[in-house]
Amino acid sequence: MTTTEILLIGAGELGTAFLPPISSLPNIHITLGVRSPSNYSHLTSSAPNITPLALDITSPSLSATFSTFDILIIATGFAQSPASVLKLAREVLEAGRLKRSRGEERLWYFPWQWGVDYDVTGDGQGLMPLFGAQRDVRDLLRKEAVAANVKWSVVSTGIFMSFLFEEFWGVVEKGDEGRVVVRALRHWEHKVTVTDVHDIGRVLAKIVNGEVDAENKVVCVAGNTVSYRELAEIVTRVSGKEVEEEVWDVPYLEEEFRHSPDDGIKKYRLVFARDGVWWDKENTVNDKLGIEMMRVEDYAKNLFK
Repeated sequence: MTTTEILLIGAGELGTAFLPPISSLPNIHITLGVRSPSNYSHLTSSAPNITPLALDITSPSLSATFSTFDILIIATGFAQSPASVLKLAREVLEAGRLKRSRGEERLWYFPWQWGVDYDVTGDGQGLMPLFGAQRDVRDLLRKEAVAANVKWSVVSTGIFMSFLFEEFWGVVEKGDEGRVVVRALRHWEHKVTVTDVHDIGRVLAKIVNGEVDAENKVVCVAGNTVSYRELAEIVTRVSGKEVEEEVWDVPYLEEEFRHSPDDGIKKYRLVFARDGVWWDKENTVNDKLGIEMMRVEDYAKNLFK
């Protein structure tokens, strides 16, 4: 049986979580594209179907390299520039054309879209050029992918569950002497979709294995979609403490941004106080497949042990 060749670019929190479920699929070989393969020997040395490859996404053209694979998965993270995500998408389209010129099957492309609904958020009213570039990638693929011998799948996951509880994010704060604060972005009934990275990997493996119709479309995943009121109740329940509550509404967040226009986290908070950052779990791939996912309460229990 033919082996499916996958190029996975990036081995951070998300890319590392992708490796176990995908590498366990039958007739799969994964090439892990990273800048310095020697730094990731712990991921590849014990897995016969994972091979490291020195790869720099800022290289002038990667189309020829991309065209040697069947599936391309981007897990490079948010550190890349808006220009780079469009560059990669255009190079993928060229790779598809190269494959067609050799009489080969379509290239399957999973762009870095493991986040919110960029069709709705756009560039966050000018705050987030990277988000705007993500929307432009979707538009480009919808317009040109089929003719370029490329099929694509966008998997919207919301934010990583770990991010929701990061101290720098400021939504859940564990202060001195056991003090706990939960803050709502926008208002208490506003919601956010969050998914654990390992669960994203499990769902991705199902898609790659052909168990989900995700060809040339956006599909959604959700570990949980919670309102900030529900989040405060969860933290109160699992921490066993009296939780302080605070609302960071849109005017407050706009004022905070005006005082610190170069603060990336304040930009993110303002964008996440708007639309496009949540969806109902009932409409997700994992719900349709009956996959049990980590819930916010499960994660919080581990955090407040």
